[in-house]
Amino acid sequence: MFEKSYFEDLQDYLQSSNKDDLDGERLDYYNALYTMIGLNRKYSRDNAVRTFMHPPFNCTRRIARRLYDEAVSLFFECDNISNKAHRNMMFQQLQAAALVVLKTARSAKDMEVYGKLMKQASDIKGLDKPDEEERELPPHKPITVWTLDPEQVGLPSEDRKLLAAQIDDIPDISVSDKERLKRESMAKAIDITEILDDTETKTKDID
Repeated sequence: MFEKSYFEDLQDYLQSSNKDDLDGERLDYYNALYTMIGLNRKYSRDNAVRTFMHPPFNCTRRIARRLYDEAVSLFFECDNISNKAHRNMMFQQLQAAALVVLKTARSAKDMEVYGKLMKQASDIKGLDKPDEEERELPPHKPITVWTLDPEQVGLPSEDRKLLAAQIDDIPDISVSDKERLKRESMAKAIDITEILDDTETKTKDID
């Protein structure tokens, strides 16, 4: 079984942006490699290979070992798993191995192996280090926005023509002051010449 390898076809399939469904022998081959990876994670490489040498696979040792190599290459060639995820996975594997040793221990030597496995698991998980403290977010500071456009702060825009008319209706102020108010309130386009003339008029009597 699985004498023909579809490894290169599966590589193309996983790297392709067009993920057409696998069918037939290629799908069976993909499932076999995926099963091999699962067995390896839970029971180790040798046990995974040995399983494929028995029903329902009935592979020869040569084919079973080839399937193992292809499975590792296929699923771990582009490894985007974070270091934290790798550490957690290795921690679980070492814990599982230590539990097997503990259950089958018959001598002090076995317990020594158990202790070493637990120590390795602890080191990988970083249990000898204090937990990282959560960083507190800096206190919220109010943000002041200076703008002459009310729409920038979510307020309705003023009717400039209406505003200009309201300024014209203000009694007891000169025409030049009304024009200045219109410019400052943006009810009238700013004319630099008018500003200079207005400034000259106000300062001409100053010695």
